Amino acid sequence: MTGQPLALPPALSPDSLDALSELSLVVAKVRAGIQSSASDPPPTAAGGQISFKDLPGATDALKHKIQSARSQVKALPDMDRTIEQQAAEIGRLEEKIKLQKDLLERLREDGAKLGKDVDKMET
Repeated sequence: MTGQPLALPPALSPDSLDALSELSLVVAKVRAGIQSSASDPPPTAAGGQISFKDLPGATDALKHKIQSARSQVKALPDMDRTIEQQAAEIGRLEEKIKLQKDLLERLREDGAKLGKDVDKMET
């Protein structure tokens, strides 16, 4: 994988992970179907409605989208690591960052001392 190490693979986009939007559309259509069945006379335009018997077919695309996203997410690197393993790595990385910050601070202090020593030598 090239580019950013945390970037999503090309086959896995944020849209492929967004099941909530599609699910809310399906629920809205089911709700419209329920409301229309309770009203007299039934509305003529049924395109925006789904009955309960049509629900499995209407959610097939959503189910396939979720299954595809699940398999692609499982294929991402390090998805097999446990929470404890991830926490241990985070701890190691935090310690490494602390050591690097300490080293930078010492280098900054040594550089400032060296600058003062050079100034003294020039005068």
